[in-house]
Amino acid sequence: MAGEPQATESGHAPGAVGDAVHAVAAAGAHGGEAAVFPPFDATTFAGQLFWFALTFGALYFILSRYVLPMVSAVLAKRQATVKGDLDAAAIQSAAAEDARAAMEKSTAKARNDARAMIEKARADMTAKLAAEQEAAEARLSTRIRAAEAKVDAERTKALSEVPAMAEALAREIADRLAPKGARA
Repeated sequence: MAGEPQATESGHAPGAVGDAVHAVAAAGAHGGEAAVFPPFDATTFAGQLFWFALTFGALYFILSRYVLPMVSAVLAKRQATVKGDLDAAAIQSAAAEDARAAMEKSTAKARNDARAMIEKARADMTAKLAAEQEAAEARLSTRIRAAEAKVDAERTKALSEVPAMAEALAREIADRLAPKGARA
């Protein structure tokens, strides 16, 4: 390591900085190439600032006169469309709410009408059943009275025949018990 150059604190060999300076000077002599980055070259700042201002002004003029009004028009049209759609939706929502309320009213009316019809039909059927039941009871009571009258007539007839039958039975018993000659 005795033959190698030693690095300095900056990490470069002692002759490296001098070699770089010589290379830049040599490059400048061989073609006039600048060793400075062109945008940072102080000799071209005035031209760069002029072209920057001219380009910025042109872009600002084009954007402010043509592009931004078109964008503003599109945004305004979009906002108007959205507002119109929201207004139409609000109108349709109100109409739907009115239709729902009308439907609920008509449904309630239909239910009440149906209940009234059912109650009327129930009352009619109850009245018809009551009338039929009364008619059936009247027919049955007529039949019962006729049957009772027939039974009473048969009982009266049977009771009216009982004394004659009792007398005939008593004679027959007496005839069997007493001899025929003893009766006279």
